[in-house]
Amino acid sequence: MSFKRKYSPAAEDVIYHYCSAEVFNLICSKRNLRFCDLFTMNDSNEMHWGYSRWKAAVSAVYDQVDHELIDEMDKLISSSGLSGLPLISCFSRNNDLLSQWRAYADDGKGFAIGFRAKALLNLPVMPLEVLYDESKQRDEIAQVVLAINEEEKKSKNKRSECFFNSCYSLSFNLAAYKNPFFYEEDEIRLMHLLSVVESNDFLKLVDLGGYRDGVAVPGEKINFFMKDSVPVAYIDMSFTSADSLNPIVEVITGPKNHALPTAISIYLETLGLGNVKVNKSNIPYR
Repeated sequence: MSFKRKYSPAAEDVIYHYCSAEVFNLICSKRNLRFCDLFTMNDSNEMHWGYSRWKAAVSAVYDQVDHELIDEMDKLISSSGLSGLPLISCFSRNNDLLSQWRAYADDGKGFAIGFRAKALLNLPVMPLEVLYDESKQRDEIAQVVLAINEEEKKSKNKRSECFFNSCYSLSFNLAAYKNPFFYEEDEIRLMHLLSVVESNDFLKLVDLGGYRDGVAVPGEKINFFMKDSVPVAYIDMSFTSADSLNPIVEVITGPKNHALPTAISIYLETLGLGNVKVNKSNIPYR
């Protein structure tokens, strides 16, 4: 079953990753993007918001669907964290946004890196276009619920693998719904899913890999860093493509970034990241 939140960019689309100077250097020198545990993002509501929209959607169509089906879907969605952990890397369509400079780029001293969107979609990721309108969020999820309900009514094999896959897919697609407060971020999310498997008397995370440039690839090494006292899972994924083309097309220096564009151009060319436009933020922020 397809979901409307899948991001399908045009050939010329560029998406921007805001970061500190230190992270900018790591991304450019190592040619890696970091994917982090969704549940530890800056917005503490994250998946809780998506689940609240699921509840609103169910309320809107409750009289049109099998109530037992809804109960089973809710159990699967609310427990989906026991089957997989979503890691994401965040981007914006906007290359010069004050709130992004403040929150993600060291209060304007960092960078915004512009990537060719289609190049990044060759990675083993699920691309999600974030929606901020509450009524549209409810209506989209409601349409999915109605579609699953219809499929179950027609199916000879109730609660088949297809049903479970649709529920888990819906669960992780809830990451594409955010509070309207964040609408100006105009966010695109690349998601990579880790599996949760049994280990001794408990569980552990495993990366089963996926498809890159149409070819099956093994999983990445799973690492952790500590955020306060909480371990945060992450992987670093190379963005070097099979055609060896540099996916970075533009770099914006932040409003408090004192680096000269010429210095950044020399830096990028020396690292082998050629033909990148370098511009200064136009925001008068001090």
